[in-house]
Amino acid sequence: MLILVGCATFYYVVAQPTFRPIHTKASWYGGGGDGLAGKLTASGEGMNPDDLTAACWGVPLGTRLKVTLGSRWVIVRVNDRGPNRKRHPDRGIDLSKAAFARLAEVEAGIIKVKVELHSLP
Repeated sequence: MLILVGCATFYYVVAQPTFRPIHTKASWYGGGGDGLAGKLTASGEGMNPDDLTAACWGVPLGTRLKVTLGSRWVIVRVNDRGPNRKRHPDRGIDLSKAAFARLAEVEAGIIKVKVELHSLP
């Protein structure tokens, strides 16, 4: 029994995804007449521009990420996939309008941020 528990613990630790901090461009979505507010996200919930959420590839839905711009930061929950890789290959994350507003003025449109893993779902 002890051997099984040890193997299961080892498998759990080894099988966890690795996520190194990245520096990338971020934009915001879900407001300003883009028609996405209320639409279903990849997680099945409606897109709410007032929630602290994000669209990001490569991490499980429900993952919490810390997004930093200078001395400002925000914790967001990934509930959608994006940004569109073909149209915006240089962007790594799309933030809800509320999350973006915690970092910069929404008029900025696109900002360079640091994205770190905060917690897995």
